Parts: sequence; structure tokens; C-alpha cells
Amino acid sequence: MDPLAYQFLENLNAAVKRKVTVTLIGGNALCALGLKDRTRDVDLVVRSTQREVAAFCREYLQRYKVKVDFFVDGLFHSVRVADYLQKAFSVNAPEFPNLEVKILNIYDVILTKTLRFIERDQVDIKNVVSQMPISASELDNRANYYLKHFLGPKDDFIQNYNLLKRAFGHLFKP
Repeated sequence: MDPLAYQFLENLNAAVKRKVTVTLIGGNALCALGLKDRTRDVDLVVRSTQREVAAFCREYLQRYKVKVDFFVDGLFHSVRVADYLQKAFSVNAPEFPNLEVKILNIYDVILTKTLRFIERDQVDIKNVVSQMPISASELDNRANYYLKHFLGPKDDFIQNYNLLKRAFGHLFKP
């Protein structure tokens, strides 16, 4: 696990009074999967019912000088991934007894990185598809799910997804 995420989870575990769920996303998910060594910040999803976690995330930069990008209830930029918790998988983390730690599904990691698709996201995506068997049809199905759940314009995502397929499609399995 990325050292920044690990320290965040230690601090959050000490701060919360009841069991809460956090889902690592982006580079932190890739680190937890052994597909990346480090990240520059902490990226996660929290549930709206866990207000103390959202408050902790907001204060983290001032308190610990580490940026935390957090999303609520699967709302990533302009798309709501309502089933992200069902698709995510649990991490065995006994050192965090107050936390249920999950990792975003790898297809969702790819697609949430496609939403922004800046250079470092493209590098991460290339590393993933080079190291893991990513099904083209499963990725297309998941991308179609995203398109059905957009809350705003879809044009940038469609353009980025087409760029992703042109750049890395040869690495996908059929």
C-alpha cells in the first residue's frame, strides 16, 4: 500500500469512533494492487452517511500536509457510479479495526482515470493494461454503464474513451 494512504488510514482509524467504509481509488488502488509504487495524494470514496470521514478528509491537508481527494457515494466528476461498493473488493486490514477498507474495481479505476485522462492517468492506465488481463468487452460494458449515469455532458468522456481504446486497445484481451 502507498505510504501516504497507509498513514491516512492509520490516522482515520484512530479518529473514528465506529466502523466506517473507505474505498481506495485511483493511484492508491493501483498501489494496493501492486501496480504502482507511490502516489502524490490520497484518493478515496466515502459514504454520505459517514460525515465524520468527510470532515476528516477536508481537514487532512491542514493537519498533515497531505492532499486528500475524496468523492462521496460514487460521484466521480460528472458520473455517479452507484454500484461502486458492490464492484469493489475488501482488503484484509486487521491493523485498522475501525475501518472496512475496499479497493475500487480495476475497470472502474481505468474508467475514472479516463474521465480526466491527463498524462499521468494515461501512464497508469498503460501500466494496468500491460500487467493485467483487461477484457475489451467488459470495459465497453462498464463504459456504457458510465454513459447511462452521467449527470452532465458526456462528450469529454466519450472522446477520452475513444483515445484510450486507440492507444491501448491492442493490449486488451478479446
